[in-house]
Amino acid sequence: MKLSSILFISLFLGATAAPRAATMYSTKLSFMGAGTFYGPGRLSDSVLFDAQINNIAFPSPLTFVTALGNNGGAQPNICGERETRQTPTGLLSDNVTKINENVDVCSFQITGKQILVAVVDGGLHHGEQIAVALSGGQMLMTMDFAMDLGIGPSGIIRMPFNGTTGEVEIPLSLQTQLHIPGGVDRAGSLKSGDKLRGRFGDFNHDGMLDGAIVVAGNIPLTSVFMPGAPYALIRYFETDIPYDGHLVGKLVGRHGEQGEPPRLTVLPPESTPASGELAGAHR
Repeated sequence: MKLSSILFISLFLGATAAPRAATMYSTKLSFMGAGTFYGPGRLSDSVLFDAQINNIAFPSPLTFVTALGNNGGAQPNICGERETRQTPTGLLSDNVTKINENVDVCSFQITGKQILVAVVDGGLHHGEQIAVALSGGQMLMTMDFAMDLGIGPSGIIRMPFNGTTGEVEIPLSLQTQLHIPGGVDRAGSLKSGDKLRGRFGDFNHDGMLDGAIVVAGNIPLTSVFMPGAPYALIRYFETDIPYDGHLVGKLVGRHGEQGEPPRLTVLPPESTPASGELAGAHR
C-alpha cells in the first residue's frame, strides 16, 4: 500500500477526545543532542537547530499529526522568529506564508548567518506535520519545510521534508542528474552515495519513544542559495509518548546491513486528543 493511502486511511480514523497532547523534543541538551546538518554541497557540517513539536495528536495509534497553529504576531512565536526578528509576524518574509507555530524551531546558523527555518503552510501538507509508525518498525515523518533568508519571496527556499527512521542515501547534485556542469556531489562530510541510518525505540530507557530521523535531498535549482546541491540531516528526538516494543534500527552508519526489525507497538499518551480536536486550536 502506498504511503499516501496509509496516511489517508489513518487520518480518517478518529480517536477519543481528551485534554492532553504529546510533545517531541530535539535540543542540544537532549539525550543524543539535536543532530547534524550536512552541507548543502561543500559547506561544512553544522549542529542542527533546536526543535520542539507541540500538540501532537493521534487520529490512530500509529499516526502522529501536528495541526497548523498560527496566531500571527501574538505569542507564542517560534524560537527562530524571536532570534532573527525584532517584531514577530507569524509569517515568512513574503508576509503571506503562515508558520506552523506548533512546531517551535530555532534559527539555523549557516555560513555565519542566522536563517529563519519553519514548517509552513502553502504546500501539500497545508501546514501540518504528519508521521506514521509502520508495523515493520520504522517511522516516516513528512511536512512542508522552508528556509527564509529574510529578503522576501526570492529568498524563501521550500524543501519537502521526507524523513524516516530507516535509511537514506545522499543524492547526486541536480546538475549531475540533469547532465549539466557545475554540480557538487557531496553534502558536507558526506559524498553522494553515502548512507545515513536512523533508529526508533526507547534508547535512553525512560519508557518513552525516542530515536533519530534521517533526511536527504537537494536544494531546488530555483534557489538563490546553493541551487541543486545535496543536503542531509540526522535529527535525534525524544518524546513523552509511552513506548512498548523492542529497540529498532541502528544509530547511524554509512555502510553495513540491517536485519528485519521486530514488530513494533507504540502507545499514545493516555487521554490524548484526536487531530480533529486540535485542528481549530491556536489558529
